[in-house]
Amino acid sequence: MEKKNKNALTIVCLLFFSILADSNAQQEDFDVRNYLSTVSRYGVVKNVANGTFEPSDVPNGCTPIHLNLVARHGTRAPTKKRMRDLDRLAAHLKELVRDAKEQGLSLEEIPAWLQGWESPWKDKVKGGELIIKGEEELYDFGVRTREKFASLFNESYHPDIYTIKATQIPRASASAVAYGMGLFSGTGTLGPGRKRAFAVVSESRASDTMLRFHDCCQNYKDFRKSQEPSVDKLKEPIFDEITHSLIGRYKLNFTRQDASSLWFLCKQEASLLDITDQACGLFSPSEVAMLEWTDDLEAFILKGYGNSINYRMGVPLLKDILQSMEQAIRAKEENHVPGSYEKARLRFAHAETVIPFSCLLGLFLEESEFQQILREQPLQLPPKPPQKEKLEGQRCGSFCWEQYAGFIQLSSFQQLLCASFAQ
Repeated sequence: MEKKNKNALTIVCLLFFSILADSNAQQEDFDVRNYLSTVSRYGVVKNVANGTFEPSDVPNGCTPIHLNLVARHGTRAPTKKRMRDLDRLAAHLKELVRDAKEQGLSLEEIPAWLQGWESPWKDKVKGGELIIKGEEELYDFGVRTREKFASLFNESYHPDIYTIKATQIPRASASAVAYGMGLFSGTGTLGPGRKRAFAVVSESRASDTMLRFHDCCQNYKDFRKSQEPSVDKLKEPIFDEITHSLIGRYKLNFTRQDASSLWFLCKQEASLLDITDQACGLFSPSEVAMLEWTDDLEAFILKGYGNSINYRMGVPLLKDILQSMEQAIRAKEENHVPGSYEKARLRFAHAETVIPFSCLLGLFLEESEFQQILREQPLQLPPKPPQKEKLEGQRCGSFCWEQYAGFIQLSSFQQLLCASFAQ
């Protein structure tokens, strides 16, 4: 039987599927929300719905028998550290405006919102939590999953049949709860919406090698710490150029740190508050593209194809996925009674989980590049815009990215295909 299962795995195929809503089609007009790297929200995905990938559906005569999911948490609030950064930005902007007034400079070039601006998170003492938009995103995603794979979710709920895992970080576990509420909506007896209870399991942060391997691997921590200064050095020329442009346009003595903080503010305003005409409005479309490139460059080097240690950390997760698939194969081949074996394993984690794991799978690569990562050789740095990148943070690590891996059983019960799906 073991040999038979291994043979089945040799015919595994990688497919892509998009279950984006019609509203996700890329707009003709520039929309900064399409350029927010890993801060992009669910429902705002460029280069997935615009023809980069051919949508793949379940082949005729095939029925899903098992589903794996690796998902990032939904849209969240800025962390406490980043909120303090925004407070410092607000104080420095006030200084810049005051200096301009004292020097008798015209304030006509300075956007009205910037004069006296305060951070929307000024009075908050806690941060990083899943916001309401994030809850809605995951709830809707759960509903869509059930609609797409209805045959997998026709059993009565049991935690051994539908396993839900999340990291111990609250925004990940909250995402799992919101997703489960959508997935199992209408199947219980609780309240007018017929909700039902379900279990979400977490490992200790100190030993979660599946979903928080970046916290458990000391070699990776050392690598990241050693590389961060060189990454900053690579980004400096871009921020210097944009800082110079900001000074020329708005007649304020911005620093490189100001430009970096304003870009962060732009991403938070656009993603969390749907405000695109304040901090984002300070930058031209070409500058936004370059700023997103700096984010993607950092993700490439510190989380992606830039070094093999990034994706080697995802091997335990891959083993767990393959094990669950093998168990599904065995259960089907041995005609186990429905309801006696797992039908879905659903995981909720972080960009630091999804990006390395995506690279471990070799997503978005040409054959020659895939051979490079098999030899654990780093790929070339991502090209600057307008050239397309192999690893865009928005595609691989944003709030809007999930990976499905589901076994599809052919009607002959002879072959099994593995399908990987992108949200």
